[in-house]
Amino acid sequence: MAVYAVILAGGGGTRLWPASRRRRPKHFLPFAPGGRALLLATAERVRPLVPLERILVVTAAAQVPEVRATVRDLPVDNVVVEPVARNTAPAIALAARTLERRGDGQAVMAVLPSDHVVTDEAAFVRILGHAIQAAERHLVTVGVPPRYPATGFGYVELGDRSEGPAREVRRFVEKPDLDRARQYVASGRHFWNSGMFFFRAERLLAETRRHLPDVARALDGRYEEAPAISIDYGIMEKAGDIWAVPGDFGWSDVGNWTDLARIHAADAEGHVRIGGPLVAVEARDNVVVGDQLVALVGVEGLVVVTTEDAVLVMPRSRAQDVREVVARLERERLDAYL
Repeated sequence: MAVYAVILAGGGGTRLWPASRRRRPKHFLPFAPGGRALLLATAERVRPLVPLERILVVTAAAQVPEVRATVRDLPVDNVVVEPVARNTAPAIALAARTLERRGDGQAVMAVLPSDHVVTDEAAFVRILGHAIQAAERHLVTVGVPPRYPATGFGYVELGDRSEGPAREVRRFVEKPDLDRARQYVASGRHFWNSGMFFFRAERLLAETRRHLPDVARALDGRYEEAPAISIDYGIMEKAGDIWAVPGDFGWSDVGNWTDLARIHAADAEGHVRIGGPLVAVEARDNVVVGDQLVALVGVEGLVVVTTEDAVLVMPRSRAQDVREVVARLERERLDAYL
């Protein structure tokens, strides 16, 4: 059985502005353990399961040079160019069609976001091995045991049926409010939706034709006519026979600056520093990112991010709201800062 890893590397990561920009999105930033680019770390940790010649990276045309510079030995034909951004369902279907045209329609696809962090790579490989085996028969995802009542993640609720390590998915649950998230954590049945998906290429294309016929038609015609829709909404929440392999491998989607701080060690005063030097006077629990010297006096619970042309300062509790800054920049046509 052939197995391909399909790495999705087309997003922008607006909640990590100002470090993440259109010209250098989140997955190219050196936020993985060891200072590696997130995309490179994703490709490297799947290598025990999938050789480099069966790793595909789906990306935008403007990002192709950076993809090739980041994953240096990736075969040229393994960079799949998405003509326009249309979210994950069309991008994954495009990869499946690519495999079908290569004569590998029966291959299992392990679909992985390019911008997540994993700290226990041995556990990651073991859990993905189980998911790949289950994907010979089912549509599969990976559920991460929730470490806290996150309101920024979707969840999967697992049922009672099991096949080895895999358990049947009862339903996908959208991002909850805090009270409901606490209920999910207490239930023992709800797991974070990791955004990793596993299935045979031909099965994914069949489900696309069934649930997203406009996407299926666009694959054979004008891709830009495909609706922008996620695989979660478009297929996984509608299809039957969904299974999940639960597992903990130090996963984080690094969705915002607070998430990034959770995967880096804090100093004695609770500061997380990524980049250059920090001088802190009567300050505590701040997140500071950037190469410049930053001095903090009498403040706590802040995020401070510096780049060559922009500075972000906000309370750690407002980390989800960085996208509002990006939206304001778009409205005011300050494109040089996007």
